Amino acid sequence: MVKKLDSHKGSPFSFHELGYRVLGVAPARFFPWSEKLRQSLLRASVKVNHVVYVSSMFFWSLITFVVSLVIVPVLFVVFSSLVGVVFPLSFIVVIGLLAGGVSFGVCFVVFLSYPSYKASVLKMKIEKNLVYVANYMAILSGSGATPGETFGSLARIGEVFNLKESAQSVVRSVELLGDDLIAALDAESKRTPSKDYSNFLQGYISTIQTGGNLHFYLMTMANKFTETRRRRLSKMISQLGLAGELYITVLVAFPIIMITLLVIMGVFGGEVIGGLSAAQIMPLLVYLLLPAAALFVLVYVDAILSSW
Repeated sequence: MVKKLDSHKGSPFSFHELGYRVLGVAPARFFPWSEKLRQSLLRASVKVNHVVYVSSMFFWSLITFVVSLVIVPVLFVVFSSLVGVVFPLSFIVVIGLLAGGVSFGVCFVVFLSYPSYKASVLKMKIEKNLVYVANYMAILSGSGATPGETFGSLARIGEVFNLKESAQSVVRSVELLGDDLIAALDAESKRTPSKDYSNFLQGYISTIQTGGNLHFYLMTMANKFTETRRRRLSKMISQLGLAGELYITVLVAFPIIMITLLVIMGVFGGEVIGGLSAAQIMPLLVYLLLPAAALFVLVYVDAILSSW
């Protein structure tokens, strides 16, 4: 395994290789969810052995623990000396241990969550292009291409549809491992994070096994994906309409109303809320509340658009 990793200088493997070299296979033996993590890595198309990944996860979590344990107390001492406050040594040690524990936990959770995040991104990309994939395969099938030739073509140009790795996996299983096409497609349908793509492949397999009309099946699925995409786009348009109303309300009407009220209150003087005067609240509104509201609206719109 290590020799194989040496040939991937500068690749994602080099990041995980260090942890594997230091800790070896011991973490994977004691980690209770190694098999589940292996399945997650396969579904996310993360090309790292799960044993190497677990070793890397523990190694970098320990590194962040040690770094935080050393740096945070030093920064805390420097800051306390600048403000003229002296804290007991035991308190600084506790702060360091707490920071190290939090850093370890955050790093560990990030490693555990990364395959799921990659799988969700891959799922979104696949489902976004399923309508085009079905139409492309229908064209090839209508022109007389066999299923093997169809997936061979997808393996060459599948990057356009975000299915290149999936098609290459099928072709690799057939041409290098000697599997038949049905078994390769079935394995890919179980490995993919997209349920729609999995059902599409299972239907494709059933059509081949029963001797059905592949061109008709693919055209039917293309029409189905087109209708699904139309519904999702309609929903997205409705959500964007809501975002537009939110923008008008929060970032246009609300600031005008609040500034007008604060100006009027400032004329009469006195406290407005929490012991703050109108003149003190206005900078908070302009420089803190409004940018935060604008960021919220921006994130909301980005969450809507990122799915398509």
